[in-house]
Amino acid sequence: MAKKLKVGDRIRGYRITKVFGPGMMAISYGAVGPDGRKVFFKQYKSPAPTVVWYKDFVAYQRELSARVVRGKADNFAVAQIDAFEEVWGGPCYFQAYQFVENGADLQQVLDKERDSHRLTGKAPTSDPAIWARHVTWAKVLVAGVAALHEVKIVHADLKPANAYLIEDPTIAAEFQLKLIDMDFSVLADLRPPWHGHQGHVGTDNYRSPEHLTRGSVPVLASDVFTCGLILHELLTGRHPYWSEDQADYARSVQGYKASPPALLGPMPWPADNADVSSTLHRCLSRDPAKRPTAAELRAVLSGRDRGPSVKAPAASMPAVKPPVPAKPAPRPAAPATAPVATPVRAPLASAALRLTGPDGKVLSIRVRTELGKALVRQFGPEADYWDERQCVVERAADGRWTLTGAGVTTNQTLVNGRALTSVRVLSQGDRIAVGNEAKGLAKLPLTVGAA
Repeated sequence: MAKKLKVGDRIRGYRITKVFGPGMMAISYGAVGPDGRKVFFKQYKSPAPTVVWYKDFVAYQRELSARVVRGKADNFAVAQIDAFEEVWGGPCYFQAYQFVENGADLQQVLDKERDSHRLTGKAPTSDPAIWARHVTWAKVLVAGVAALHEVKIVHADLKPANAYLIEDPTIAAEFQLKLIDMDFSVLADLRPPWHGHQGHVGTDNYRSPEHLTRGSVPVLASDVFTCGLILHELLTGRHPYWSEDQADYARSVQGYKASPPALLGPMPWPADNADVSSTLHRCLSRDPAKRPTAAELRAVLSGRDRGPSVKAPAASMPAVKPPVPAKPAPRPAAPATAPVATPVRAPLASAALRLTGPDGKVLSIRVRTELGKALVRQFGPEADYWDERQCVVERAADGRWTLTGAGVTTNQTLVNGRALTSVRVLSQGDRIAVGNEAKGLAKLPLTVGAA
């Protein structure tokens, strides 16, 4: 029988520095790897190498890790560094992961917010700054789940404690989000090897209807259900089904007893509170087919589902005419030469749009185009600061060119140094970049012109 590691033990070049404690399936440790890096180290209690599905589990884990690395999910999951079998009192399976620091899991953050506001009797989200953070975290959480789903990975144990927030002042959201504890995540297109031998992982008050149904395997829509519960906590201040009695929780889930919730603050335009409320309610449907997909949920939170016909509130509408310049003060009479016209930056209306990079390279655009890392890489290495889907350039029916955000991004889309927060009508000479408005950071500026 394998024995538990302790501080100071060394195994396969890893030196144990801290024991975090046992979980249901594994014991967790802090360790230093052979290269001197800190790692999060796991010693598995289940599966033991003696069980019939052990080899299939190892292969399943290998495929899971490969899918994370291949897609956008790599940005939202903690990287696996190593996996091996070793004898420690008996044969045992081990994994090593990237060690994340400078942060806390979402449950810890929410608990801290509640404690700090308990004396006031007000919800934390009554503070506009906290509400804005919650909206950002909601969007990034859904973006992470959608990235997993793109490569057919079901997290299968979503809860606030498994969403780790890492402080990062270099990006607009100020936090990176990593989804953790994916040892028993499910590949939606490949039956998990433990199915039929042991139950699927899950946590009290965060189990989907599929988790509660004997013999069922969690599916992509199961993540949407549990993600919906977390979004309720972030945006409404309460978990709709929380109960100390899990039989009562199960009855509420199976009875679809939640109502469309009231949000505790205004969603940033173009998202709409009524749309978000209705979609959060759909997330909790008993029928997986009636829940939105993670991609649909992400579009609703950002307002991308509402289409170009939806107009911004009057205060947020982009200017469609150049501002009228202030009347100049009287000047002395000019010499008798031709007057010089003051240039006015009118909205750009042309058959094609030209983007010019810092090195003089030019990209011509004639149709709706998503700007992202792959497309702007031709302008230089600062393309790495762009997301794969950063923003969208398109020509309106009246011929004017507009710029729209593509949803939650790592860095802000900037126009002339200002963050893009709504549809922007472009003008000749505008400069599109990515960065952080508050910090004055702008990377890879592209100058707009008519082609």
